[in-house]
Order: sequence, then structure tokens, then C-alpha cells
Amino acid sequence: MPTTSWPSPTPPSRRRERGHPAAGTRWRGGIAALELLTAAWAVVGGVAMLRDPLTPLGASTDLIAGSPFDTFTWPGALLLGLVGIAPALLAAGLLLRVRGAVLLSAFFGVGMVAWIAVQWVLLADRLWLQPLVLGVGVLITVSALLAFRRGVR
Repeated sequence: MPTTSWPSPTPPSRRRERGHPAAGTRWRGGIAALELLTAAWAVVGGVAMLRDPLTPLGASTDLIAGSPFDTFTWPGALLLGLVGIAPALLAAGLLLRVRGAVLLSAFFGVGMVAWIAVQWVLLADRLWLQPLVLGVGVLITVSALLAFRRGVR
């Protein structure tokens, strides 16, 4: 009887993802969709802040009173880079099956939660968007950790 280099007839590339072979694709696709949605919001907000650092989208600099910023220039740059471009790259990594993208997505979700927590600590005003972003951050984190636990890498 011939021997094989792995203990099961399933090749190692498929063995990592438990369950149906398409399960990993569904996990990656769902997380990528959340990240792309987040990226779209952040790109719109970040570009608006950079184009009009005093009243982006009708907001006043009173919203950032108590923060280290006088205008929306740096918050816009941070929003664009960290919450706009980064999740778009993570989503591409997930869809291209780049190893480690699922775990990095979990870290990104934690970062989104931390981003909102810092806003709540530093800023007096609360925006309707903050709980939504917090919820998406939690959803990305939980989804990525569950996918990782199920063997999606």
C-alpha cells in the first residue's frame, strides 16, 4: 500500500479550513465586505476633512475641541490612512487568500474599537456614527477570530 506525505486524502491546502471547502471563502468574503464598507466611509470622511479642514461635511471644529487638533487636517489624514486605506488592503489580502490576513483583520477590528474609545474619552460631543463604527469594529473582530478558530488562515 503506497504511503502519502499527509495523513488524509485531502491536500494540506484544503485541510486547514474545517468544514465545507467554501466555508473559508464565505468567512473571508464577509469580513472583506465589512472592511470595504468601512474603507469607503473613511475615504469619504478623510478626503472631506483634508479638502476642508475647518468645516468638513458641515461639521464644526467644536467637535474636536479637547483633542490635540485645531483643525480636521490630521484627523482626516489618520482617518484616510488607518481606517480608509488599511482595511481596503486587508480586504484585498483576504480575497487573495494572503496568509495572515484573517488575523490582521481581527487586529484591525480591535483598532476600530480603540479608535472610538479614544474619541469618547477625548471629545465631549457624541456622533450617531460612533456606535455604528464601534459595532462594525466588534463585528470584524469577532468574525475574524471565529474564522481563525475554524482554521481559516
